[in-house]
Amino acid sequence: MEIFEKIRTFDAATHRQAAAYTDTPDTDNNRVVRVWAIEPIPPEEIAAALATARAAAVLANNAAAGRAREAYLTAVPGQATTYAAKQAEMMRWVVSGRLADVTADAYPWAGDRAQLRAVTVAEVLAEWEAVTAAWETVGRQIEAERERVNLAIEVASDMPAIQAARDSADYPSPDPS
Repeated sequence: MEIFEKIRTFDAATHRQAAAYTDTPDTDNNRVVRVWAIEPIPPEEIAAALATARAAAVLANNAAAGRAREAYLTAVPGQATTYAAKQAEMMRWVVSGRLADVTADAYPWAGDRAQLRAVTVAEVLAEWEAVTAAWETVGRQIEAERERVNLAIEVASDMPAIQAARDSADYPSPDPS
């Protein structure tokens, strides 16, 4: 005799199919109708699943923020140290009054680029100052969006809300032109 299975409609966020069922003979159709029981999901299991989903969503969001940053920065090992050295030279130049007649001896990182580009050391330092200001603007936007999304994930009450928070991320990207 064939077994015809039925599962009652239920909210999968709070309930699940139980291991128990009830079989009822359906002689008219030469089968047994098996109706599966539904049971509530224990609150601690729901909480654990939400915690796991939140952690995964935060990891995904942090990675997305990293990719947004990489659209503006060279992300290779050691590059952050190079950026820091260039920024330190630029800041020293700014503090000294943005002098136009600076030398490569005093600003070796800028001097190397000035020689490569056939421009003055002061022009390189001014370029780095503009790039730093632009990065500070976009970097703050990226970080603010990362934190906003992570907070929305943290306070989300269920799986759809966690996914909606994660999907709401809107990171800036460079103008392709």
